[in-house]
Amino acid sequence: MKYLIYHIMQEVETTYDKIVSLGLRYKQYRKALGISQREVHVKSGVAMSTISLFENGKGQGLSLSHFSLMMEVLNLDIDVSALIPEAHRSNLAKIWEQQNKGGNK
Repeated sequence: MKYLIYHIMQEVETTYDKIVSLGLRYKQYRKALGISQREVHVKSGVAMSTISLFENGKGQGLSLSHFSLMMEVLNLDIDVSALIPEAHRSNLAKIWEQQNKGGNK
């Protein structure tokens, strides 16, 4: 049983793991396009150290604005709708809203 719990815990991808993976994928893609870190820096305005840290799995503090600028250099758009789906209002929220509108009259 102990082994099973340990095995399951090992397969859970943490936020840190996701950022490390994202940085490595970015680096691979940038290199495949033949673009240097310096070019990313010049075109995006993001510091060389920030780019390097991100690509080497140490950029957990990378801002979304810097990430977006770096993506633009590689002609990649961030599809926000793929990252965060459209919110759907629950029936409970609609009922609550109707009750509160009715009570304010």
